[in-house]
Amino acid sequence: MTLKEPLAAGQLLFGLLSALIVAFSPPAFASGSVGAGAGGISQYGALYKQGKSAFFRKLACNRTQCAFKRREVSAELARTLVASLAARAEVRFDVSETDALINRLCPGEGATGCDGKVDEQEAVQYYLSRRFGVSL
Repeated sequence: MTLKEPLAAGQLLFGLLSALIVAFSPPAFASGSVGAGAGGISQYGALYKQGKSAFFRKLACNRTQCAFKRREVSAELARTLVASLAARAEVRFDVSETDALINRLCPGEGATGCDGKVDEQEAVQYYLSRRFGVSL
């Protein structure tokens, strides 16, 4: 076929449909991302994911320096941690074990690498409250 020959009606229709499909396809986002993205998960879904990530990265992991093992996570532990997180701004004269643990989360005194990060304490409180049905 040379450039001077007219396109067949089927080829023209196929080309037009192909162009329309490409032009009006929704953008694709990588799965597993924490950010909400356009039309992605809600801000609360993002907060849940951020809290879950921080919780298992800094408190309940499988390394020796973690506070407890993943298999030890329970509703009772979640209630205790959520109570400490909810009361984090209160002045306390005695510090419980869970009060000390939440300081590993940003913006806690014992947290590291907090520059530009979300408030991990708030995110973990949200995650545990939703995951284990804890309400105060």
